[in-house]
Amino acid sequence: MIAMKLMLLTTVAAIGVLSYLGAAAQAADIIEEPIYVEPPVTVYEEPVKENYSGWYIRGDAGYLFSSSGSADYRVFGEEGSRYHYDELKLKGSYTVGAGVGYRVAEHFRADLSLDYYDLEIDGRSDCPSYVGAGCYYNDSSSADVWTAMANAYVDLPYFGPIAPYFGAGLGFAHVGYGKMTNEICNPTCGADGNFIGYHEGKDSWRFASSLMAGASVDLTKQLKLDVGYRYTRVFEGDAFGYDQVDSAFGASGVQGRDHGFDLHAVRAGLRYEFGSGGFGKGKEPVYAAAAPIYEEPAPFYEEPIYK
Repeated sequence: MIAMKLMLLTTVAAIGVLSYLGAAAQAADIIEEPIYVEPPVTVYEEPVKENYSGWYIRGDAGYLFSSSGSADYRVFGEEGSRYHYDELKLKGSYTVGAGVGYRVAEHFRADLSLDYYDLEIDGRSDCPSYVGAGCYYNDSSSADVWTAMANAYVDLPYFGPIAPYFGAGLGFAHVGYGKMTNEICNPTCGADGNFIGYHEGKDSWRFASSLMAGASVDLTKQLKLDVGYRYTRVFEGDAFGYDQVDSAFGASGVQGRDHGFDLHAVRAGLRYEFGSGGFGKGKEPVYAAAAPIYEEPAPFYEEPIYK
């Protein structure tokens, strides 16, 4: 009886051991395939260029340097004779202007401008011999000069935020002289003291041309500080008529003409370029950031394979 119980227990234990070993062997035979997840696909869009507009507006003010000119005048009763001023000076004054333009290319732009120059003019010449020896004319007047110009500029490559430029312009000038005061100086001329006459100023349209050089400084992407020099040549035209004495004796028309004059001005102002500041001048063209687009497929897991 006891022997049978021992045999039964031994059999049960053997079966348990064999079951455990079989399960372990079966587990060792399971081969799991690696889990494969497809990497995300990165899609880049083409860079989107910013919308540029070439239009701009500008305004400036400046100082007009003094300069010299030349002029002549006729004497009533001496037809065909003309006398020249020994000196004709344009005093230092001011100028203001504005314009609207378009940037044609990154380094080329053009604009139309309207500018005003305030002139004060002094002239001096010896009197004709019939007036008297040792006397001279001392004349003074003023003039309002408006110029309407078509200008073209070349912008050179940038040095940091600074872009040098040069340009040229052609157009017209309207010169309006004020009343001219003509003083005959030196009492020995035969007159009782100095004589003062007044001549009505004349208006005239003339051709004009200009040359410019300067530099712009980026204050923002669109706003520029513009500092430069402008030379303007205003061509000859009428200046003044006869005084009250000559007019009383029948004189009429133009008595004095200037031979044109040179205007030298330094200017400073602002230029605003619409859109994104022309063609990205001042820095490399700015593009919208290309945001990567990720397309992530759902992870795929395979069932384990048992061998």
